[in-house]
Amino acid sequence: MSKSESLTQKWLRQNVQTYPNNDLVYAHTDAVLARHPTIRPKTDVYTYDDGRTQLLLCLHGLLPIVFRGASYNIPIAVWVPREYPRSPPLAYVVPTSDMLVRPGPGMDTSGRCLIDYLRNWERKCEGCSLVALFDAMQDAFSRQPPVYAKPKDVTTPQQPQPSRPSSSAPDYSARPPPPLPQRHPSTEPTVQHTPSPAPPPNGPPPLPAKPGSSATGPIAPSRSASVPVPQAAANVRADNPAILSNISSELASLSQAMALDAERLRANQADLLAGEPAIRDEMARLEAVRDVCRGVAARLEQVVAAGERNVAELRRKGDPEVDELVCSTTIVYNQLVNLVAEDNAIEDTIYHLHRALNAGRIDLERFLRTTRMLAEEQFMKRALIEKIQAGIPLGDSTWSVPSDMR
Repeated sequence: MSKSESLTQKWLRQNVQTYPNNDLVYAHTDAVLARHPTIRPKTDVYTYDDGRTQLLLCLHGLLPIVFRGASYNIPIAVWVPREYPRSPPLAYVVPTSDMLVRPGPGMDTSGRCLIDYLRNWERKCEGCSLVALFDAMQDAFSRQPPVYAKPKDVTTPQQPQPSRPSSSAPDYSARPPPPLPQRHPSTEPTVQHTPSPAPPPNGPPPLPAKPGSSATGPIAPSRSASVPVPQAAANVRADNPAILSNISSELASLSQAMALDAERLRANQADLLAGEPAIRDEMARLEAVRDVCRGVAARLEQVVAAGERNVAELRRKGDPEVDELVCSTTIVYNQLVNLVAEDNAIEDTIYHLHRALNAGRIDLERFLRTTRMLAEEQFMKRALIEKIQAGIPLGDSTWSVPSDMR
């Protein structure tokens, strides 16, 4: 791949990013450029019939055709809509100042191409492409050229006509031929030109004559001509200032576009260089946040793992007994809990004995004997409670003797 093709593809890849199906647009456009070297891409503003404007990709240049055994170049411009390939491309024939559009079933007076391939595009868009469209336009234009040469108002005297150039050279049959170079005084001026090199794509393409007008047939170039090719090409350039002006204008526009692109690229480069420190600082901050998050995640993983181990251990031990739920951390504390429980039980027993005496269920002698025994036992338990509490450190004291037990 040459350097120019690589630059064209890079430009094309950058300018199709605004299309929803940019990969498909790039592939189809690149295939057209590879198949037709006289077609070039550009971006320009397209104005729709309803007045809307949109920046679209345009493929413009010369489309070579063969009509009645002769080769011609048709200037065209194909606009690729944003909805491609669901919407068909907008194909136009762009006549030059010495051409006229030939209206017909596949061409309107404005130059809009309306061939059958475009009419059937929306019905079978999945099977259509730009390459097939260019081939269909080539086939349609070869059957009926969309433009013809503008008739001249001033008739020129009949002069010997030069030979028809090759497929990429302009047709000079509608104008007087350039004067032939004279090498010697005795040279006969009937020596014919050697076919000149092909003009640039901006030059006027060869056109067939309008039906009904007279046209001079092609004259085969003489092999015995002794005129050198560079001198003939110089005469062609001298007699065709329009070609030079077209080349100059195209070079000027191309230089201006390249200068704008270079300026835009330099601005992008400056923005990227200026944003590099900020990007590095942001990366450093994000790396610090990442390290903190990793540390927190590691600690959380440890806590979760410890919790899972505790849950597994509790499940292994099973449900505890009811009596084991109320227990203390030491034997002394457990003894204290039991003493307090027994003291309360004795207190409740004496209360119920008193109620039984009042109800007449027990006699007074039995009540006194039982109450005296329970009171002695309660006294001993309360004394032991006081002793245990006296031995407990002050900070660990979680229970105190009720005031009625003192």
